Amino acid sequence: MKKILIISLVSLALFGCGDDKVTKEYLVGKWDCSFKKYESEYDPKFKEYDDYSLESSEKVKQSYKIVDGVLMSKIANNEAVEVDLDKIYKNLTIQGKQGDCEYTTNRNLIKNSGNKFTWEMEMFFTCSDKGGEVTKSKTKRERICTRIK
Repeated sequence: MKKILIISLVSLALFGCGDDKVTKEYLVGKWDCSFKKYESEYDPKFKEYDDYSLESSEKVKQSYKIVDGVLMSKIANNEAVEVDLDKIYKNLTIQGKQGDCEYTTNRNLIKNSGNKFTWEMEMFFTCSDKGGEVTKSKTKRERICTRIK
C-alpha cells in the first residue's frame, strides 16, 4: 500500500495535475478574441459594489509568435508586443498608488481547453479628494479567445 502511495505521489510531482497552464507554445497561432470591459461603482449607503455593467465589447483577431525565443503578440494591425508569461504568473496581484488613488489589480490567465483561453483582470480603485471624501470603483476586463483553425 505504501509503495502505491509513493508511486502516486512521485507521478503527481513529475507530471502535475494536468496541463491547465497557458504556455508560449500553446499560444502560438491565430485567435478570435472577444474583449469585454465592465464597470461598477461602490454604493456607500449599501456598503457594497453595484453589479457590473458592460461598458464596452469588441471582437478582434490576435496572433502569437515566438521570435528568437521571445513570445510576441499582435492584435489586428497594431505593433507587436512582447508577452512575458512568467511575469504574469508570478504577479497575479499587483498593488500600487497613483496620485490620490490606491489600486489593486487581480489577474488570471486560464486555459479552458486546447483551443480556448480566458484572460481576466479586475481592478479596484479607492480615491480620496482634498475634502477627504473617498470614492471607490472597480473595473473588470475579460478576453476570451478561441483558436482559429
